[in-house]
Amino acid sequence: MPAKRYKKRRKYSAEYLIINLFIFTGIWLLSFVVFNVFIFDQFTQAFKDFTLTDIYYTQILNQNKIYKGPLVLVNIENKNREEIAFLLQRLEEGKPKVVGLDVIFPDKKDSASDELLKQTLHRYKNLVSPYIASFDKSNAEVRNNEYFQINSSAFVNLIGEDRRFSTLRHYFPFFNNIPSFTTAIMQLYDPSKIAPLLNRKQKKTEIRYYGNVQNFAYQTFDDVMNPGFTIDSLKDKIILIGYMGVSNEKANSFDEDKFFTPLNSQLSGRSHPDMYGSVVNANILRMALDKDYINTFPSLLNWVLAFLISWIFLPMFVNWYVHKAVWFHLFTVFIQLLFSIFFVFFTIWLYAWANIKVESSVVLIAILLMGDFLLLYDHLVKFLKYKAKWNIHSKFFEGGH
Repeated sequence: MPAKRYKKRRKYSAEYLIINLFIFTGIWLLSFVVFNVFIFDQFTQAFKDFTLTDIYYTQILNQNKIYKGPLVLVNIENKNREEIAFLLQRLEEGKPKVVGLDVIFPDKKDSASDELLKQTLHRYKNLVSPYIASFDKSNAEVRNNEYFQINSSAFVNLIGEDRRFSTLRHYFPFFNNIPSFTTAIMQLYDPSKIAPLLNRKQKKTEIRYYGNVQNFAYQTFDDVMNPGFTIDSLKDKIILIGYMGVSNEKANSFDEDKFFTPLNSQLSGRSHPDMYGSVVNANILRMALDKDYINTFPSLLNWVLAFLISWIFLPMFVNWYVHKAVWFHLFTVFIQLLFSIFFVFFTIWLYAWANIKVESSVVLIAILLMGDFLLLYDHLVKFLKYKAKWNIHSKFFEGGH
């Protein structure tokens, strides 16, 4: 019996291929219309900004674990330049391996405090400072004033369609052979750990998120400047200094340096940005320190996977359509529901435990619309044969099988 089924499938394989090509041409045309007609803008924006792996971050990830690795966050709150200079001096007493100062000083102000800051910045060789690069000319480059410029500076740009509304998922480890802020920190801390980043070069890299500020070793300005603070605890650590809010700010307030991330408790609809840029960088650093990178399926591979899965289901759906027309919709809806549930859990499992991200939308759309496209294909065959008088023949439809 299996041999007979195999021969039958081979006999009809050419038309299965034609039907599958018809289905995916239809999906491509449908996606082209939806993503390029302005009346669908609100829908497409929401669709682009959601991925099934967000369910892992909001429903599965344990966000109560505190990172025990060599990374310490220090919040400068709204301290002035003189205070930041004293903070740097105090931190350097602990002999950290690297200090990432996630702050830009674009202009020169008060001469006394600026002179102190300049002397402090030039005194230590383990400092990395950021600048905002202008890679695509969509924004102006922002650097430290040349008065504060140090040799070790790197771009801090992060990738988002519109950071006021879009979820931040990716970054560039390098761009035009220039290291990102976090890559430059890793180069100083442990050059052996940047091999995966060198391999990725200018490729858009998915950020693996672990948690918000409470998930990292965290100190405030006052904590560090307190005489009772154990400064030796910073020895050989990575210190990341940046703005992470002030103690008296209102909860959920919109902030200039805050981003939407997959950890946002509200998966869709309007919400408030949930993570400061410095904490995003902390997540990127943890990912690099643990070599815990996400391997993303290329777009073409997602389409190939969807095409193959669709081809597997196609003989069953065609058989039901031709021979069990009364039960066709019931059978197909049941299978579509079961497969969708399975595939959603499977893609989340791959992401969580195998670090593989599969873009599941095209697979699910192909399976969920297969029945409708079979009906459309049947009507098209009949129209071309009987109305347009084309000399075509189907092994399945218009009674030809």
